[in-house]
Amino acid sequence: MIPEPAIVVCTKNARCLDVMRASIKAYVPHGIRTYVSHGLGPTFGEAYNEAARIAFKEHDQLVICNDDIVFTPTTWTKLMGDVKLLREHYPDLGWVATRSDYARGEQNIRSGRGQIDFLRFPSERNIIQASVIAPICAWIHRDAWVDFPPLNWFSDDVQCLDMKRPHFISRAYVHHVGSQTCGNDAKKCMDDAEPWLRENRPELHARWYLTKGA
Repeated sequence: MIPEPAIVVCTKNARCLDVMRASIKAYVPHGIRTYVSHGLGPTFGEAYNEAARIAFKEHDQLVICNDDIVFTPTTWTKLMGDVKLLREHYPDLGWVATRSDYARGEQNIRSGRGQIDFLRFPSERNIIQASVIAPICAWIHRDAWVDFPPLNWFSDDVQCLDMKRPHFISRAYVHHVGSQTCGNDAKKCMDDAEPWLRENRPELHARWYLTKGA
C-alpha cells in the first residue's frame, strides 16, 4: 500500500475543477496522487463510494474533496499534522475535516470565537471534536470507512453517525465556492432525501424534518 494519502474528487460539471487542480499543484506536496471521477453515481454518496473503493485499492488513507474547493499554502501541512496528532490519541479516529468559508456549524471559519488576533480568531488554533462533519476536504482511513447512503443532502450526516467514531475539525482551511455539487435549490435537496431517510433512518428523519417523535 502507498503510505501517503490520495486525494479523491468527484465532479459533475467540472466548473471549478481547473482552479482546484491548480491549487493542488501549487500547494500539495509533489507525488500525492489525485483521483478525479466524473459521473460515477447519480448521487453524491454513490459517486464517492465508488471513487473511494477504487482509491482504497492502493491507499490506506484518503483526503475526500469537493470539486469546488481551493487549497491554501498551509492546508496540507496543517491537516496532516492534526491527523498525526489525533491518531496518537484516538486509535478509532473517524473523519478529520478542514474548516472553510462555506460550511455549517463550527466548520465555518466565521464561527470563530474571541477577538481577532493577527487576522484570525484564536479558536482557529484549536482542533474541535464534532459529531458530524462535512467532507468538503477531509481525511479518512480505510479502517473507519463505511459507505455513504445514496443521497445528496444528509449523506455525510448519516455516514458520520453510522461510523460511530470520533470526528474532528482540523486547524486547516480551504476556500469553498459552495453549492457546485448539489446545487442551490435547498428545498429540492431536502425533498429528494426525505423518502430514503423516512424508510431507512426514521429516527433521523424525525429529527431533521421535525416530524412526530423528534
